[in-house]
Amino acid sequence: MRLLSYIYFFITSVRNWLYDKGYFKINEIPDVDILCVGNITVGGTGKTPAVQFFAKKLMKMGRNVAIVSRGYRGKRKVEPLVVSDGKKILATPRESGDEPYIHALNLKIPVIVGKNRYEACKFAVEKFGVDTIILDDGFQHRKLKRNRDIVLIDATNPFGWGALLPKGTLREDFKKASERASEFIITKSDLISESDLETIKRFLKVKFKKPVSVAKHGVTSLCDIKGNAKPLFWVAGKRVLLFSGLANPLNFEKTVISLNPAYIERVDFMDHHNFKEKDFEVIKKRAEAMDADFIITTEKDLVKLPKNVKLENIFVLKIEFTMLEDNSLEGFGEVNEK
Repeated sequence: MRLLSYIYFFITSVRNWLYDKGYFKINEIPDVDILCVGNITVGGTGKTPAVQFFAKKLMKMGRNVAIVSRGYRGKRKVEPLVVSDGKKILATPRESGDEPYIHALNLKIPVIVGKNRYEACKFAVEKFGVDTIILDDGFQHRKLKRNRDIVLIDATNPFGWGALLPKGTLREDFKKASERASEFIITKSDLISESDLETIKRFLKVKFKKPVSVAKHGVTSLCDIKGNAKPLFWVAGKRVLLFSGLANPLNFEKTVISLNPAYIERVDFMDHHNFKEKDFEVIKKRAEAMDADFIITTEKDLVKLPKNVKLENIFVLKIEFTMLEDNSLEGFGEVNEK
């Protein structure tokens, strides 16, 4: 593992050096502000609700906003693909990938996916006349110039175990990557102690001298699979089975623990898992074995469930990104940023 991490470090470092020195071209799109929301580690930092938070914040600032994503694991025949035109959803979760589809469900703005994000961003400007684009999970995508790089730091594992993939979860060298960042947001801050949070904040501020914000991912509602809201207190004192396809299912469990269930078990699938009917046989057997009162999943996983799920008592826990200390977007879009 250590040898593979060294190889990964060498490859990513050389690639970044070639971009920094101008040997690799960085494409620029005129007359549009591009904000990137990304991370330095693999998965689990809460990008999806963070992207939606910034979309709403920018719209309140009077911006005409679109979201552009790679559409990871989306099975589509068209590039770029319009997931939503801001009025209607025009693609399935299978075509778009799960995160872009959730953006389309929750926001009335254009959502576009494409492997070539430069072309996807140009398309967004030409097709919808937007003046601001949020690049979802694009921090390592160096081919496209942006005005602001917001880096999310997961409070429960801020430095990716101190090693690059596959030994740790870092996508690139933390120090070098942080020097490219415009600002940081420490996410899931409610899952660690105040003293640990202060240590992370102090390190980022002193070491990199960039703005640092603090956010949590709070529970907003419990819904059945038809979207009907249920009281959160229903979970208290109950036996609960969780299932999800997340990079960090432990954080999902910690969030449900905050609702005071009597007992919890988990069925974990790979990140971005596309659920099949056979998966629900596994979930059903586990639920019966533990005598579960409720089966709970995430909004991200809900959109990938088969249409005719033959399970009772399935609920979806909806999470909202909430800023506790907001120092984000200071001076965003000003001339000196370009």
